Amino acid sequence: MDRFARKELKHAPAARPDGSPLAETPWRRDSRAQRFANPFFTIFEDQAWNGRAGRHFDYGIISFRNRAVGILPLEPDGRVWLVGQHRYAVDEFTWELPMGGVPLEANLLDGARRELQEETGLTAEHWELLLPQVQLSNSVTDEVGTVFLARELTEGAMAPEASEELWVITVPWQEAVHAALDGRITDSLTVAGLLALAARAADFGLAPLGSNSGRP
Repeated sequence: MDRFARKELKHAPAARPDGSPLAETPWRRDSRAQRFANPFFTIFEDQAWNGRAGRHFDYGIISFRNRAVGILPLEPDGRVWLVGQHRYAVDEFTWELPMGGVPLEANLLDGARRELQEETGLTAEHWELLLPQVQLSNSVTDEVGTVFLARELTEGAMAPEASEELWVITVPWQEAVHAALDGRITDSLTVAGLLALAARAADFGLAPLGSNSGRP
């Protein structure tokens, strides 16, 4: 809440003892039991006390071992690269940024370079942090993602994982953003990355969203 320089408070559940809205939380974890684990995440069952409700809740938490990293490859003519694949969990084919998981202890940019090359065959000379952190589903997981902008691209050979069947396309960046807004693109990290690109279009020599051309 205090992250905004200018804000108008419309509602607060209660005053905090020191006047800070972040001084306390209504939640307290009293116990935690591990229910499942694999190389990617662990599922915990917590007994969590909520002071507002005055009782315990069974709270399931998915704790990820990796940080999600998305890469937005941008061509000089304003086209962006997208990867399509069938996602097992939702049983749908989705268009997404090239992305993957980077171990928490590993260098995030090194992981982004690797994922970009594996999924598209691209290498990039210029890298820029586009979106530092996105909480991907913070009601039940602690997973966070980061998006990098990749430019000055060179094409090469892809190296997807054995289980990956990938389609790779380029589309004008404005069309990709509209797809994120009208539901054709649904992956949360991809939507966030494309909206960040739209918000900073002028920084990258792109015309504002809605103009006739993606370039000024």
